[in-house]
Amino acid sequence: MAANRRKFEDELKDLEAVVVQIDSGELSLEESIAAFEKGVALVRSLNHKLDEVERKVEVLMRDSEGELKSRPLDPPPVPARPMPSADSDDDVI
Repeated sequence: MAANRRKFEDELKDLEAVVVQIDSGELSLEESIAAFEKGVALVRSLNHKLDEVERKVEVLMRDSEGELKSRPLDPPPVPARPMPSADSDDDVI
């Protein structure tokens, strides 16, 4: 399977493993450099995949006139109204 066709999540796990290896301090200089090169390649591949997804999302968000419409992913939360306190003198009778 080509490295370009691997799942994003699989490549991210590989990158995390590379970081753990490098952070362990147990690699020789040559092994550390090889791990670093592998990590850089994974980062580039992951960034490329994220760019592709961003372009797909942009196409899906265009309106019928082809204009890009942005909207929040989730609606903002409605702020809670403060509860009147029992000892408040502001009660209207």
